[in-house]
Amino acid sequence: MSGSSAPITSDSLPCQTLRCLSEKFVVDFANGIDVTRDRVCTARALELFARMYDGFTGLGARRQTEVNAGLADGVNASLQWLCELSESLAHSNLAITSINDRVTLLTGNVTRLVHYSADTREQLQALANRLDTRMQDMAQKIERIDFIQKAQLNMEEAFTKWEAGRFAAFSPAARCYAVLEELRWGALGDYCRSPYNNPRQCSDFMDIVTDRATKQLATDAVVSLDTAPEMVAVWLAVPPARRNDCSDDMWRALSYLADGMVVDAAPFANSAALRPTSLPRAVPLIANARRVAKAMVYEVFLQEAVNA
Repeated sequence: MSGSSAPITSDSLPCQTLRCLSEKFVVDFANGIDVTRDRVCTARALELFARMYDGFTGLGARRQTEVNAGLADGVNASLQWLCELSESLAHSNLAITSINDRVTLLTGNVTRLVHYSADTREQLQALANRLDTRMQDMAQKIERIDFIQKAQLNMEEAFTKWEAGRFAAFSPAARCYAVLEELRWGALGDYCRSPYNNPRQCSDFMDIVTDRATKQLATDAVVSLDTAPEMVAVWLAVPPARRNDCSDDMWRALSYLADGMVVDAAPFANSAALRPTSLPRAVPLIANARRVAKAMVYEVFLQEAVNA
């Protein structure tokens, strides 16, 4: 197992398996930029985030002199990295919109930005303009009929990865959560969140996701669809680690994705990804595959899953 603190790049196993990991990283990077304190703040304290920061910015291998001089903590440098990272890592409407919201907030703090250089303010405005253009382009794409095909392809790719054992390091419930995050950050999530979508189509998509997750959960656990096994012993059971399978990094990555899954709002997802020592009260001791799948689809997709 991997217990190292080596930088994580787009070629690393966690990012290759969990494609949405890179998008969440750049959103957290944007949210961590604090113009009032001239530094990238709390999110960088996260161990996995720090390793991704080193990997994606190259700070683990180069520019150490600049880092020591304050490059990593300077707003100007942070905005420069945000420009580059948002272009290379942010592809979903969820990521682009989240970054745009943060940049809009930063740009709106005019009185707090006066002591920064004209270059910094211009950089913010240029990034805001670029993000606005990308959001308009995305809105136009979602309006087209072929975006439904992209959502369908997103579903097929995510479930094919699950069926092929790409999430084998996780418990069955955690595999389900991983797939749902791939969909939430992907074309399916973008379509279902769009004001231009077809509500009936979104509901149909949620039904399909629930059905496929139900079937694959039962397959992984080797139980019938009607069987209701113990939550801890079956759905949350972590398979034995294999030598050099990077299980530790995979679990860190999944936990990082789930850092917003609070126990009250998402007890099933929280239990699957964050592995608390005891089950939340809202999670039953026994449950069949459909109960687990439907609950997790609802928790991850929230508004999009209301009619599922």
